[in-house]
Amino acid sequence: MQHSTGSRTQPRTRSRLLATAACGLAVAVTAVMGAPQASAGSANWHKVLSDFQLGPFNLAVNQQNVYVADGAFGTLTKVGSNTPLAQAPGLAGADFSPDGKSYAYAWSNDEHTEGGLTIHSRGASDVFGDLVGYEAAHNPDSVNTYGIVAGGNPCAEQILGGLTGGEATYTGALDSHPYSVAWSASGWYVADAGMNTVMKVDKAGNVSTAAVLPPQPVTLTAEMAAGLAAEFGAPPGAFDCLAGVTYAFEPVPTDVEFDQAGNMFVSVLPGGPESPVLGARGKVYRYDTSGHRSTVASGLLGATNIAVAPEGTLYATELFAGKVTKFANGTRSTAVSLDRPLAVEVHGAYLYVGQLADFETGGPGSVQRFKR
Repeated sequence: MQHSTGSRTQPRTRSRLLATAACGLAVAVTAVMGAPQASAGSANWHKVLSDFQLGPFNLAVNQQNVYVADGAFGTLTKVGSNTPLAQAPGLAGADFSPDGKSYAYAWSNDEHTEGGLTIHSRGASDVFGDLVGYEAAHNPDSVNTYGIVAGGNPCAEQILGGLTGGEATYTGALDSHPYSVAWSASGWYVADAGMNTVMKVDKAGNVSTAAVLPPQPVTLTAEMAAGLAAEFGAPPGAFDCLAGVTYAFEPVPTDVEFDQAGNMFVSVLPGGPESPVLGARGKVYRYDTSGHRSTVASGLLGATNIAVAPEGTLYATELFAGKVTKFANGTRSTAVSLDRPLAVEVHGAYLYVGQLADFETGGPGSVQRFKR
């Protein structure tokens, strides 16, 4: 199937993690993870706060209250309450102003034809930032080229074009999937996993581009080609012509956070198969206050969420590695070992982790607290 770059509707080689917390995601996760468990010591070190979750895509902690944006339920709920604070199609992320008087949540329908950021402030009417409309008008990542960028050949173009449902090389297309939210003194920021962009929404609902995430190129080896063939059910040797091809995957931003100095951190998955077949390719970028980008973490296997502590310590979930990884003072270590860690947040002395449900066994997801 061919497409125009102006209105691309076919599936792409991006992560399927962010579509829904349902069957395709669950199968991929349970293929590499086992039953729910956490490394835990004393009761003071570890506590399960909620075990009634399906897809806790994002967490927020505000004034000692813990909130869960559950993408499977499409709800924003305070832990301990049965009444959602907000409910919307595909509600995936939320954050609060420090004083707790305002919160905002990101959402989109299944077709991604409607969606954006809803800002709720006490005593005022809700404000809406139309991210889908902004994407249609501006398409920020149209400056990026994805797909085969070097070493192409007709065989590779046919295979990779078939996998994506379009051309083997293409520019950023129209797609908005608001996923994660961060409050900042200058406005609300949204990591849009479809737009491959971080957007800023001001208090009046005006939308602007904060950062376009870069393509994620990988030069495929013979081993990777064989792994892709197995992943997609092709006969052995069918994908051998992919060896030597450099393919630029879409970045798929999954979270946005700020540190005390106003620097912005963004995690990327980044696109394509998220199994180990192409290696651990997830990253975290840091954008300083002047907009300069640097890579502060890499080699992450399923970077679905991050948290930045006041002292600068960075935490990143590795969904497919079964752990939350800590980056502090130039050292990388495992903060928590936990099956299917989907979201992470830090508050004071504690680390909060949202665990994806095990759809294969029927085991519930959870929100757990760990002393850090």
